[in-house]
Amino acid sequence: MFSLFFWCKEHFTLLLFSVLLLIDCLIAFQITGAQGGVNSSTGERPLRYEIRDFANSGPAFDLFILALIDLQDVDQSDQLSYFQVSGIHGFPRTSWDGVSGRGSYPGFCTHAATPFPTWHRPYVALFEQLVWQHAQDIANIYPLDQRNEYLNAALTLRVPYWDWAVYPALPDVVAEPQISVNTPNGQQTVDNPLYAYFFQSDAAGNGFPLSDPMANFSETVRWWSPNTRSSNQSAATAALLANAPTIQSLTYQMFTSVTNYTAFSCTWPGGQWLTANNIESIHNSIHNSIGGYGHMQFPEVAGFDPVFWLHHANVDRLFAMWQALYPDTYIEPTVNAYGSYYEAVGFVDSGTTALAPFHSDSGSTLFTSNDVRSMKRFGYSYPELPDWGMNPDELAANVRTAVNSLYNPSSNSTVSSSARRTRRRSSSIAENFGHVSLDLARHLRVNNLNRQWSITVLVDRFPLDTSFCIDFFMGDAPDEVSSWPTAPNLIGTYAQFNPANVTMLHPNGFPQGQVRGEISMTHTLAAGVSRGAIRDLSPQSVTPLLRHALNWKARTPAGEEVPLTALSGLSISVSTRPVVPRNTKDSFPVYGAVQWLGSVTKGKPCGRPQPHVHGMF
Repeated sequence: MFSLFFWCKEHFTLLLFSVLLLIDCLIAFQITGAQGGVNSSTGERPLRYEIRDFANSGPAFDLFILALIDLQDVDQSDQLSYFQVSGIHGFPRTSWDGVSGRGSYPGFCTHAATPFPTWHRPYVALFEQLVWQHAQDIANIYPLDQRNEYLNAALTLRVPYWDWAVYPALPDVVAEPQISVNTPNGQQTVDNPLYAYFFQSDAAGNGFPLSDPMANFSETVRWWSPNTRSSNQSAATAALLANAPTIQSLTYQMFTSVTNYTAFSCTWPGGQWLTANNIESIHNSIHNSIGGYGHMQFPEVAGFDPVFWLHHANVDRLFAMWQALYPDTYIEPTVNAYGSYYEAVGFVDSGTTALAPFHSDSGSTLFTSNDVRSMKRFGYSYPELPDWGMNPDELAANVRTAVNSLYNPSSNSTVSSSARRTRRRSSSIAENFGHVSLDLARHLRVNNLNRQWSITVLVDRFPLDTSFCIDFFMGDAPDEVSSWPTAPNLIGTYAQFNPANVTMLHPNGFPQGQVRGEISMTHTLAAGVSRGAIRDLSPQSVTPLLRHALNWKARTPAGEEVPLTALSGLSISVSTRPVVPRNTKDSFPVYGAVQWLGSVTKGKPCGRPQPHVHGMF
């Protein structure tokens, strides 16, 4: 009887443990975002602030840094650790919160697909929710004379965004390895969690394929230098600054030039796509400029770089602003030509498609794009979007004013006076049309001129086994490939956001299809006009110049030149269109019909009269 009692007790304990384990497995992590500080009566929500403003916020910034340190320190085997949450985006390509996939793509993220902006919305909200939770615990241990201030800051804490279209340099608080903050134990200098994430294990322990070039780094890097064996933050800033004028123009045109695209689709079913100035194309350029040969350059590991979250908070902000301007346009059903870890190639995405692996409840329900159409669901907003105090028309007018102020500001300077103070006409094409900073482009008001000029890139999604870039120059490219990303005569860079080892992910052949991107070159031409190198921006003045001087080269992130003929499906085209400039602070320019200039690219490598679709995608 005695032994029978203990036998029953032991088995009952095992049975109870098994039942509890099963229940725990059935309870999903519900993503709510950070809900602290939300006014349930008015709908007012705490704001995500631009990182430069946020860095001066005192207690809120202190808590953000300390909470991020805590999150990065959580054991990587924990589902809610920084490692596992960052790994949702790419490697180690495993299930998360009970959701598994079968695809060969390295993660759940949806790129070059319609749900790109909607998938990342609950993803950033998940990160924000975890940071917020850690901040509550930290605020509670500040000394009594500071505790209320920190508890209040913790309640309304939200993740900052980085508006790279206005502030293209890598923020100081991201680029410095150490940072000073007020901790519960006083002012201290700590390792900066925005600078890098340190992996807790090696590649095998992380579950990274050893054949991936980024697998064996012990920390995240940006523009990795094999000589110093460290990140080169100044190279990242230099690349960002070199592309700043075209990034700002494309950002502005994303909001203002809506006649050429539908919603946020980047695929090709029935001829619908978001053209070159779409949000994902701009997003790709930022990944390239920050990453160089580093984690942000490759989608399978980009999520581990802490700046990823600031970058994607801004992408979400731009998307939310776009939604306020065009509330009746949203997700169009489109074919996902490339798939993900969760979705098979050829799956038709729509507003009701699951955004795996993000649960909207504690059961089995996954968010859909329709579920995340509003930021209200996740308890945050942005400075341009105080939707609780405005009707839809007022909100749209507010966004138009903000877009103009940020990306097409008024200036008292004229084209001629501002530029002649900086540079005179030269015999060199590179000199006449080079050295165009974002500041000069803003003085020239390139986004409000009466004509715009663009380069359109169309290329296969996977023409190489790795990511790549195409750099466009006015005049000859520098001899050294390493000089291309920051050359004085660089017009801009097209970036393909591909994995570092595509063959490993698609051993049976790459999915077929193409993607499209755009480079604005109005800033380059406007500088030439201001310096007297060309008469005006008309096709009669510009076409002969471009026919002679426009050149392009391709390279890998590792700095190796790629023959243009190796990029399957590549077509390069040039276009222009007339513009009626905006005349009020809350109106946008009016764009005329696109005119393709086939003679500009005729006879040049992969030049086409206009974008040439190679098959369907």
